[in-house]
Amino acid sequence: MCDQPTKGCQPESGSCSIGEARDKGCCPAAGKSRICADGERYVKKQMDCPPKKAVLSCEGSCIKGEVTRVAANILAYRLQRDSAVRICLGDASTGNSGMFDLIRQAPEIIALEGCNLHCGTEIMKMRDPNFRATIVETGQFYSFDREKYFEIFDLPRSEIDEFAGKVAEEVQNRFFKDRQSCGCKLPTCGS
Repeated sequence: MCDQPTKGCQPESGSCSIGEARDKGCCPAAGKSRICADGERYVKKQMDCPPKKAVLSCEGSCIKGEVTRVAANILAYRLQRDSAVRICLGDASTGNSGMFDLIRQAPEIIALEGCNLHCGTEIMKMRDPNFRATIVETGQFYSFDREKYFEIFDLPRSEIDEFAGKVAEEVQNRFFKDRQSCGCKLPTCGS
């Protein structure tokens, strides 16, 4: 709890909850201080362009999470740079750098999930209970011996990257049929 709400915060209990602090900027300690300068710069560039589909992913510490994270990066930063924006799950769920604003303006949110727990989606629902996304379980696009391997370093990096590439291409083919440029002529767009 924040015992020193800033002006404009009128919580009934007399103090801000973490959610209120994060969403309304009620508490100086939890509000504006949760900004990643690099993320904020990325968001500002993206806000200069027409809204793009938001891509977020689970960030699991196993092979499935790593494949999913890398697939989201390949999709948003390489294959669909003009029509997708990569969301930092940590910033979008706990920060004020603008990642959540990118989600709010996105015409579609695609959540790549490494397993049936759908952690990325569930984390975002903690920030906004009305959060809705198109969920893609990435494990359907590749296979490995799950009885034998779990940790990221159990498989060669090249194999993980190959799996991630397959996932990114499948998601591109299913959710980015219109592969035209975003049409943004601003130099900050990155298109």
